[in-house]
Formats: sequence, C-alpha cells, structure tokens
Amino acid sequence: MNDINSFTFYKGYFELIDTIPIKDKKEVLCAIVDFMFKGIEPDLTGHNQAIFNTLRYQLNKSKNKSNNAKKDCEEKNQNEINLKSNQNQNEINKGNITSVLSIKYLVSSFKFNKELEIKIEEWLKYKSERKENYKEIGLKTLLARIQRATSQYGVENVINLIDECMASNYKGIIFEKLKGNKINPEWINDKNIHEEVASAEEIKKLEERMKRE
Repeated sequence: MNDINSFTFYKGYFELIDTIPIKDKKEVLCAIVDFMFKGIEPDLTGHNQAIFNTLRYQLNKSKNKSNNAKKDCEEKNQNEINLKSNQNQNEINKGNITSVLSIKYLVSSFKFNKELEIKIEEWLKYKSERKENYKEIGLKTLLARIQRATSQYGVENVINLIDECMASNYKGIIFEKLKGNKINPEWINDKNIHEEVASAEEIKKLEERMKRE
C-alpha cells in the first residue's frame, strides 16, 4: 500500500474523463484512487485503459512528489529532534539546565506527586521570569531540599510555602519558615530532629534579605 496522504488531480484529468459515460467515468476514477492510495494496477479495458495510460505519467509524478515531500518532512522532524536532543545534552554537560525538556526530565526523576510537581514547575517559571534560571547542580540541590522538606512537613505545607515565596517576590524558597509547622511523625527519629529551629527574628531577617536580593 502506498503511504501518501494526497495527490494532485488537475482539471485536465476531469475534462478527459468527463467525455466518457458515467459508468466508465466511475470505473476510471476508482482505478485512479486505488492506484494512488493502494498501489493497485487498474484492470481496465478499451477506452478506459487508454485514458488511464494517458494519465499514468502525471499520476506517478504526483505520487513521487508526495512521497518525497513526506520523506523530507520526516527527515526534517528527525533532524530537529536530534538537534534538540544534542542541545539538551550540551546544556546538561555545561551544567546549564535551561532546556524545558531537561528540566521536566530532572523534576520527574524525583517522583514528586502531581500537585507538587506542578507547583515546582510554577516556581521554575517564576524564576525564569526573573531571569534567574537554575543550572543543573543548583536545580538538583533545590529538588533534593524540596523532597526532604516534603518528607518532614508534608506536601501541603511545602506547596503553601512555595506560593508564599512567589507572592512575596522572594529570590529563593525560605525552608526555615517550615520549622514552625507540625513535623511528620515518620521524621521523628531522623537525626535532623536535633537541628536548631530558627527563631521568628531569624526568619524575618532572612525574608528581608531575600527581598533585597
């Protein structure tokens, strides 16, 4: 079967076919369609075969043109995919995670739940609008901190914190603000439980510094 989606049918074809009876006209038209889309050689006789033979050269030319155009399009698409893939890899190799595909891949590798993943993408967009794109190590560090904070304080608290930091136009996420929230029971025995809890005054100073930066 020919894998083409369209072919050119000129008015001259119609004018030639329109000279024969309606029954023969249908037969020739069906033969043309089957020849073009299915690759079936016509089983015609007499005048009908003669008409098809007259059109065969142009039909083959149109078929080849359609096949070549599709092939060129497929090659172009593949080249673009390869180029983007190479660009993504180059960005990663340079430690620069500005590629959308690279960012999505890295975020998804941390296995966050969907709601948190969407919120992280919002944060990255927020940072991009501030022209503060992350490089690979910086983004990995951020995602690791978000993952740790989620296990300690829960998804909802982390999402609310990200929203608050964006609304306050902070340069970064102030994870210290979570320390006043209820700690996840699963984290009770973690060695980090002995980490010093930031005071309200320390958090306030950190917020002011974030605004200035």
